[in-house]
Amino acid sequence: MGRHRESERAERFRRRLKLSHTNQLKRETFYALENLRRASWPARFVGGALFALILLNAVVVFVSTQPGLDPVTADVVAGFYRFSTVCFCVEYFARIWIADLAFGNCTPSRARLRYICSPWGIIDLLSFAPNMVAWFVPVTAALGQIINMVRLVRLVKISRYMRGLRTIGRVIAKHYHEIVAAFLVIALLVVVSSVVMYEIEHPAQPDKFNNLLSGVYWAVTTVTGTGYGDLVPITPAGRIVGSVIMFLSVALVAIPGGIFSAGFVAEFQNANLRKIERDVRREDARQDGRDEAERAGVGEGAAGEGEAASDGDRRG
Repeated sequence: MGRHRESERAERFRRRLKLSHTNQLKRETFYALENLRRASWPARFVGGALFALILLNAVVVFVSTQPGLDPVTADVVAGFYRFSTVCFCVEYFARIWIADLAFGNCTPSRARLRYICSPWGIIDLLSFAPNMVAWFVPVTAALGQIINMVRLVRLVKISRYMRGLRTIGRVIAKHYHEIVAAFLVIALLVVVSSVVMYEIEHPAQPDKFNNLLSGVYWAVTTVTGTGYGDLVPITPAGRIVGSVIMFLSVALVAIPGGIFSAGFVAEFQNANLRKIERDVRREDARQDGRDEAERAGVGEGAAGEGEAASDGDRRG
């Protein structure tokens, strides 16, 4: 944990150093895309407009899926999608340009490659590339459906502006091993219970438990507590096994929830501590500035008194 925090601090220091040595246009582009609080008003306008564009895409996606749109509305939606495609393309290449500032511990070429290969880079690419390809190739019905499905990736871009989702990512990164272990235990329970239930129930109801995948489906709905009721055991042995699986699932499914809850609490506590530390450092800096000013005032006063005394000696 401490080593991870030290690496984050080192990366932030290198980022601030690079920001101080870069030109103003690149610095404001970085602030517009990554840190609106420190951006100037034109950069804030660009960043806010980009966020509003993503939200509008979320609304237009639902509007465009409605059957029987009139030609005027369909043309407006198509024009909006073309405009969004161009804007997201510009954003993608702008993020490639500022990648060396976003990843402070990498060289410029490695930072750009890191962004392009990252999940966010792939999401940003998919938000405009399929629609842009459709401008230059004939669009069949199947290709149109694929493009409409990939267009939903634009909605994922909203999560970049949500602090809570970033907190989820940090919790997963910090508790990766515990989360993986918990889900492996749940997966093991699903596999074992599906095989056992299939072997027990298949002779009694071969039309319902007709293959092993039906047993997996029953196990997943039982372990997660969904229980649709379309697939239930009818034999005494099957009901006993189902009851045991239900009791085990109550305990096992709660483990990932406990890990996430503890991680969230620790993350918000760390955020509060960091905020307190920043406030203390700012107050100390202000106090140091006031002390320096007082010492400078005292020094100037003493120098003035000394000059006055020397003038009096010369007149005497």
